[in-house]
Parts: sequence; C-alpha cells; structure tokens
Amino acid sequence: MTPFLLGVVAFVGIVAAGMGVISILFSTGTLSLAAAQEFLGTLTGRVILYALGGILLGVGFYFWALFHRGRAHLARFAQDGEWGKIELSPYALRELVSGVMKDEIGIDRFQVHLRHMGDGIAIRITTTLLPEDRVAEIGKRIQETLSKRVAERTGVEVREVSVLVNSIHAHEEEPSDSEEENEHTDAS
Repeated sequence: MTPFLLGVVAFVGIVAAGMGVISILFSTGTLSLAAAQEFLGTLTGRVILYALGGILLGVGFYFWALFHRGRAHLARFAQDGEWGKIELSPYALRELVSGVMKDEIGIDRFQVHLRHMGDGIAIRITTTLLPEDRVAEIGKRIQETLSKRVAERTGVEVREVSVLVNSIHAHEEEPSDSEEENEHTDAS
C-alpha cells in the first residue's frame, strides 16, 4: 500500500470513528444540537467545516480516480505476448468490428456491444436490414466473418457473436429534383 493510500485509509477511518462518537454523544444527550449549531456558527466552526469538506471532496475524487482507473483496466481485452501483455481497448475493438461490418459485410446501420466472456470476447451486433435481405444468411455471415477476422487480427478469442435484427425496413430515399419542383410549385 502506498503511503498516500495509507494516509487516505487512516483519514477515512478517523472520520468514520469520529462520526460514530458524535452520533453516540448526540443520542445520549451529552452533546446537544443547539450547542453544535452555536459552535459551527463561529469563525472557528466554519473553518473546521470548510477544511473537513475540502478533505472529504479530495478523498472522494481520489477514490473516484481509483475506481475509474480500475474499471478502464478491467474493460481491456488482454493476452500474453512473448515479451509481455498485449492489451486492446474496447474502443479499438469496436472500431475493428465496425470496419469489418462496413467493408466486408456491407452493412452500415448497426451497433456493436462487447463484453468479456471467459478469456475471450462476446460480440453482439444490433442491426437494421432491408426487406429483401435474407436474415438467416446475413446473420450467419456476420457471425462467421466477425469471429474469423477479430481472432486473426487481434489474437483475442471470439467466444460468441450474437446478431439482433431490430428492424427490417427500406432506407429513406432522397427526394428527386422533379419531386422538389412539385413541392415548390404546390406551395406557391
């Protein structure tokens, strides 16, 4: 444990113990709310409150940073290389999957969701298809292509590729010039 972290833990312990003692003193009637309010209204009481509030904010930000750093580390997809770890961020994997979906499969309306599954990755694609598309064939092609490309390009084992077709409808087309002219003449 680093000295700073040890200090933070000690401070949190002291504050928690102090709050416990104050609670007990209030509940037994030894300390009254009126006396505490009177003391906190003085300059010394306000300085103590500001200092305590600042320290608690600092401790809160420190723990938030620890949480965020740990969460970012856990979100990475890692494998052991010959000379150390090779890590991929979820953002990098999403970019790779998006490129494969657009360039190799030809679908440009989709969402990519990634999650850890064992020592590999699970990919979920949510997409919209056209009415003339064959859902089963496209779903199978997405599964085969993504599992193969992600594994060969990153070394991360693909454990599952799920495909959810949430909508089947035609893309909206741009109005042609003649339709635009008709709209303008109808409006006058």
